[in-house]
Amino acid sequence: MFKISRPKTSPKSQPTAKSGFTMVEVMIAMAFVAVLLITIAIVTTNIVAIYQKGLTLKAVNSVGRGLVDELTASINTAPSVDTTSLCHSLAPGNVNKCVKDHAFGFIFHASQNSQGQQLNGVFCTGHYSYIWNTYYGEQEGRTIKLLYRNTSNQDVTTEPPRLMKLEDRTHRVCSAVMNSDYSTNFSANMTIDIRTLAGSSASDTNPLWNRIPTPEQGMLNQFDLDLMLYEFTIFPISQDAVTLRTYMSGTFVLATLRGNVNIMRSGDYCQPDRVTDPITGEVIEGDTSSLNDLGSEFNYCAINKFNFAARTAGV
Repeated sequence: MFKISRPKTSPKSQPTAKSGFTMVEVMIAMAFVAVLLITIAIVTTNIVAIYQKGLTLKAVNSVGRGLVDELTASINTAPSVDTTSLCHSLAPGNVNKCVKDHAFGFIFHASQNSQGQQLNGVFCTGHYSYIWNTYYGEQEGRTIKLLYRNTSNQDVTTEPPRLMKLEDRTHRVCSAVMNSDYSTNFSANMTIDIRTLAGSSASDTNPLWNRIPTPEQGMLNQFDLDLMLYEFTIFPISQDAVTLRTYMSGTFVLATLRGNVNIMRSGDYCQPDRVTDPITGEVIEGDTSSLNDLGSEFNYCAINKFNFAARTAGV
């Protein structure tokens, strides 16, 4: 017998279920991505802030080392001077005091305010002389200037220099602030007039011989940062009686203009930002909430102290 088979009927196809994220899963994923992005932003900000702080420190150290080399070379190339003869010629009214002091009054002067902060000063090596105004001098408006007659036979008054250098082989700058009795007329707010010590008469047979070249300024400009001296000190000198070589040593504090620097403060000299309370108007010193901000004053603050020592040429 033949069996008649019926065609098999296929069951109705069921709709395929689509898989996906639930709302909870999506929210968890978004929260994770947000935390990740915030972490990356914070790390990047800190890295950039540290990098900026490093650039600031590099600027101060680079300029400071350059000034040490400059001062050392200036002293090394200065001729030896018999301080006794210098005292007889420039301080005839009190030779003994001048000789006992090794003519230090014709080498260094500095002024201070009532808080002991240096305002400005002059330093004469015997080759070049330096004039500076510190941060505190600028802040108080007690600055010194230089009045001289240049090689064009014109009287020129400089702006208050942060640090200025001029060729001065006869201690003209320091002589201009000393009296014949070895007393000083140097003050924190004055114009140093050295025209009469530079042979400024128009009838000179060699009118350019004693003229002073244009002073060199901008010695603290580098890395687009405002750098200033906060202190510059020369220690008492000593001289070899035979060779007349003079030993000079000193120290200076170089720092940025930004950052609320105060070298009189114990601990961190770079003070964190100042914040004004919007309600009381009170200035809050040392706010640390913005230390990692890219524009924080603290990240643009650097300070360093440099020492130098050198001897003049011998006879």
